[in-house]
Amino acid sequence: MGNERYLIINADDFGMCHSTNQAISTLFLEKAITSASLMVTTPWVLEASSILRQHPQMDVGVHITNTSEWEQYKWGGLTNSKTLVNDFGHFPADTQSIIAHADPEELQAEAIAQIELAYKLGVDPSNIDNHMKSMHHVTEILIDLCTRYHLPLRYPKRSHAFLPENHQKLVSLAEQKGVLMPDFIEMLPFTPPEGEEPRYEITKQAAISYIRNLKPGITELIFHPSLDTEELKAITDTWSMRRFEFDVFRDQEIQSLLHSEDVRLISWRDLRKMQRL
Repeated sequence: MGNERYLIINADDFGMCHSTNQAISTLFLEKAITSASLMVTTPWVLEASSILRQHPQMDVGVHITNTSEWEQYKWGGLTNSKTLVNDFGHFPADTQSIIAHADPEELQAEAIAQIELAYKLGVDPSNIDNHMKSMHHVTEILIDLCTRYHLPLRYPKRSHAFLPENHQKLVSLAEQKGVLMPDFIEMLPFTPPEGEEPRYEITKQAAISYIRNLKPGITELIFHPSLDTEELKAITDTWSMRRFEFDVFRDQEIQSLLHSEDVRLISWRDLRKMQRL
């Protein structure tokens, strides 16, 4: 690839709620993004999968989910697991609970069930990844899933803000198994800097900085777009930043910057095709 800079613009949490589904599908149809990640255990997955069946050109990966982070908006798993859910059948709110208590065999069974449900819903997954990094401590399972389904893994080979201790082990195992991964992964900020109110300019300047500072190779830029509806406001206090993230890649200045910086937009299907050669 030489010094060429490739960028995957990936919208997370497709299926989480109606507001998120509407935002992500709009961005897809406007060609403002290249990929998304689907949560198959969430309440609005049927709408998301229906949109995907209507528009098969949309590129989506399976966002394996073992956590349910919102206080009053919950979901659980697909299997009869004992160590993944609480007495109400909900996943825990934090990743540390999964790391501390989840049985690896139950994690694997749940992940397989989620991937198989995606196929059953008519989805053609382009990659596998993991909501809130709740499986980064079980690298062999992630790589086994990618090998089993012939899919790349959404995990950075070279850098990320929150690398686990077993990072190099995962990268080495992926290379041995022929599982492709991007070089870098970045994420737009969920919250404004300390002491500042949420503003669109914070999100926009973050996007500009990431685009201008892209390194040679493949980078994925993750973000969480949603419409700022009453539904979203009832779910999360990050609703304003999520609305700004819906707006940012529709911004003509951002589109012009991608062109002037000679950034080559690709999708996860491009990596899947390379892996399956």
